[in-house]
Amino acid sequence: MAADTQVSETLKRFAGKVTTASVKERREILSELGKCVAGKDLPEGAVKGLCKLFCLTLHRYRDAASRRALQAAIQQLAEAQPEATAKNLLHSLQSSGIGSKAGVPSKSSGSAALLALSWTCLLVRIVFPSRAKRQGDIWNKLVEVQCLLLLEVLGGSHKHAVDGAVKKLTKLWKENPGLVEQYLSAILSLEPNQNYAAMLGLLVQFCTSHKDMDVVNRHRSALLDFYMKNILMSKVKPQKYLLDNCAPLLRYMSHSEFKDLILPTIQKSLLRSPENVLETISSLLASVTLDLSHYALDIVKGLAGQLKSNSPRLMDEAVLALQNLVRQCSDSSAMEALARHLFAILGGSEGKLTIVAQKMSVLSGIGSVSHHVVAGPSSQVLSGTVAELFIPFLQQEVHEGTLVHATSVLALWCNRFTTEVPKKLTEWFKKAFSLKTSTSAVRHAYLQCMLVCFRGDTLLQALDLLPLLIQTVEKAAFQSTQVPVVTEGVAAALLLSKLSMADSQAEAKLSSFWQLILDEKKQVFTSDKFLLMASEDALCTVLHLTERLFLDHPHRLTGNKVQQYHRALVAVLLSRTWHVRKQAQQTVRKLLSALGGFKLAYGLLEELKTVLSSHKVLPLEALVTDAGEVTEAGKVYVPPRVLQEALCIISGVPGLEGDVTNTEQLAQEMLIISHHPSLVAVQSGLWPALLARMKIDPEAFITRHLDQIIPRITTQSPLNQSSMNAMGSLSILSPDRVLPQLISTITASVQNPALCQVTREEFAIMQTPAGELYDKSIIQSAQQDSIKKANMKRENKAYSFKEQIIELELKEEIKKKKGIKEEVQLTSKQKEMLQAQLDKEAQIRRRLQELDNELEAALGLLDTILAKNPSGLTQYIPVLVDSFLPLLKSPLAAPRIKNPFLSLAACVMTPRLKALASGISSSVSLGAHSAASSLPFYVC
Repeated sequence: MAADTQVSETLKRFAGKVTTASVKERREILSELGKCVAGKDLPEGAVKGLCKLFCLTLHRYRDAASRRALQAAIQQLAEAQPEATAKNLLHSLQSSGIGSKAGVPSKSSGSAALLALSWTCLLVRIVFPSRAKRQGDIWNKLVEVQCLLLLEVLGGSHKHAVDGAVKKLTKLWKENPGLVEQYLSAILSLEPNQNYAAMLGLLVQFCTSHKDMDVVNRHRSALLDFYMKNILMSKVKPQKYLLDNCAPLLRYMSHSEFKDLILPTIQKSLLRSPENVLETISSLLASVTLDLSHYALDIVKGLAGQLKSNSPRLMDEAVLALQNLVRQCSDSSAMEALARHLFAILGGSEGKLTIVAQKMSVLSGIGSVSHHVVAGPSSQVLSGTVAELFIPFLQQEVHEGTLVHATSVLALWCNRFTTEVPKKLTEWFKKAFSLKTSTSAVRHAYLQCMLVCFRGDTLLQALDLLPLLIQTVEKAAFQSTQVPVVTEGVAAALLLSKLSMADSQAEAKLSSFWQLILDEKKQVFTSDKFLLMASEDALCTVLHLTERLFLDHPHRLTGNKVQQYHRALVAVLLSRTWHVRKQAQQTVRKLLSALGGFKLAYGLLEELKTVLSSHKVLPLEALVTDAGEVTEAGKVYVPPRVLQEALCIISGVPGLEGDVTNTEQLAQEMLIISHHPSLVAVQSGLWPALLARMKIDPEAFITRHLDQIIPRITTQSPLNQSSMNAMGSLSILSPDRVLPQLISTITASVQNPALCQVTREEFAIMQTPAGELYDKSIIQSAQQDSIKKANMKRENKAYSFKEQIIELELKEEIKKKKGIKEEVQLTSKQKEMLQAQLDKEAQIRRRLQELDNELEAALGLLDTILAKNPSGLTQYIPVLVDSFLPLLKSPLAAPRIKNPFLSLAACVMTPRLKALASGISSSVSLGAHSAASSLPFYVC
């Protein structure tokens, strides 16, 4: 009786504490529960209640300790009462909604499903340990729940969770030989449901990896039938993650099965509900391991209708499905028939295509066919035949966008030329440039197509186009402000640069071409305007042209001619588009690995300095409007992260270990650049990180080169934020070496005797704007002379002298009220005196401003060091204080040294005593100032 009471109390405590936030309490109560249920025969109701409570923890227990404790308690309960635990736990899992058939998976539900899956694997080991016990309703229910849980994990799109689920199941199947086949039998005996397909796919994958093909062969027909009825013929569109994971079911399909079962089903499904089945068909075509050449035309006849669909989604899915189909086709005649069928549709064989989107979709379908796997000479013949089929369409089409898209699709086929470019196509290129429909965008598309056609063994066939290409470049040079025209010129220049290397006769005709593209004044292809406004394709073409110039024609890039192409490389490296930047990074790495990599790195660093000189970090509000649109500033803004990427690429010169001198020179060049505020905002320790990549020890490097680094920074005028950041970084990396020199430089500037000799009058002159007189005594004297009335001439006998004076005073009063200032007439002598005073004050102002700039730079360095607070700084505070105190009576220096003087307290006082330190410092400042009978308002 006492034992029953104890069990009852433990269960009640567990019910009250199961959802507690304290991990310690969870582990204690779960430990008690495990001891309580071990070996006990609990009532069915108690087991059912416990299982419901277990399911409450699925979304709450996130830590590993709580989950392990909970699984241990479930294990003890299952060992004590296996059947009751299995039955009620499975029921509770389904009731809780985890792995339900109706829910939409999420990252959170996937994580919970993974935990529940581990419980079910535990049940398999404890409740169903032998082959004889793995039957009946509870076993079937367990397998069904596991199928749903696995689907939930897969749908959550969490890679770690998916890997964890697969690992748990494969481990379970490895431990129990024959278990895989029992899973297959159990799933196939359940009421058919597409949600079981992922588990079936995982089972087949397991058999494949463990070479247990007998199991697959015994169930192959049943698996294929399941796929057809529940996936391919589904009235509901299957989710993509489900299609991806049931792909193994199609791996062992035979030709007869595809022809007799799958192909008719595909054709019927496309007619009945293409919106539900098109993605499934695409996945199916990508998953089979058969050569589908014999069925390609039959399948395309069904897919082609969706290329003309009114739904953009269906069009895109049809294009992808067609691509997946031809990747399984190796017969050239079948591919030619397929391409001719699509060209016929484009020509109106199934009704005239009047909508631009439909034409483009069919053209994209033709482009998909270019991904075929036909090999050898047959591929060359097929590509030439299809390329010629484009010419009639290009002749009659007038819409610019369609022409550009058609030409880009033609380029996909031209990319497969290996030995010859068809003569008809070359002649068409010549003719196309003179057509009225060939706008600048269309001509650029043709030039891009030429670049694809003429390469390798086919490059010399472009000699027929030499006059056309030279004319295009010359036109770009004469219309260098027209971005589209220059874009054409870049593509033509790239092809010409390749031809010049392949043929000596072509090289002899290109003297004017080289003058144009290397002219450092015209900068036809590298001007700031063009690089800023160029399209992504144009930037990539500039990149390829630059690559060819550096690799094939380095002898031409002499003197200032090379700088413009350094700027072009940096501009592409800083592009806002990732795929453009990626190409640029690959190209720069390639160029840096070539001969002269260090010279190129120095040139790129100089251009990056130019970009950084005007760069500022902008807030998000300045880049994007409230409606989410990019502002004008945002369109040209280079994010700091992109600048950091570029610097890291430039610093990655291969072979650094073999050239220590150049490597260390490059490290010095990067010191100030890497400490620019825009780069510090991304990574404060960028320079040490770059040194680590270059395999340079920072402290040893600073020791060797400190005598060059310090003057290089401190002699800059004015001292910018990058330099100050660099000094702060140096003081942290090597305080013992850097601080003595830095403090010496600061104190030398602060102890300048001229600072203490500045008078109030001189300080006031410095604050007076240039060109304006501080001492106005000369003007005031001239004013007094002008209003002397002692010898005034009498103007009218009707008025007395007194009345005349009153009238003058009244006029002056009116002018004063109206704000009319009468210019004082100066004598020549007064003008000379005025000019002399202006020159004198300008000289004083210049001298004091130089003193002020020098003091500002020194104190800026000190502020940077104080902010970093390197080790050993406190020993220099007495020297700094001694240097500061005499300046408290200087009207020029006192306002500037106040904050640095007070900041010294933070270096020697704990944060708790900062207020006290500040008060003491202020009192010392005021006391010293008062004792000197000077300017207390400067210190306050």
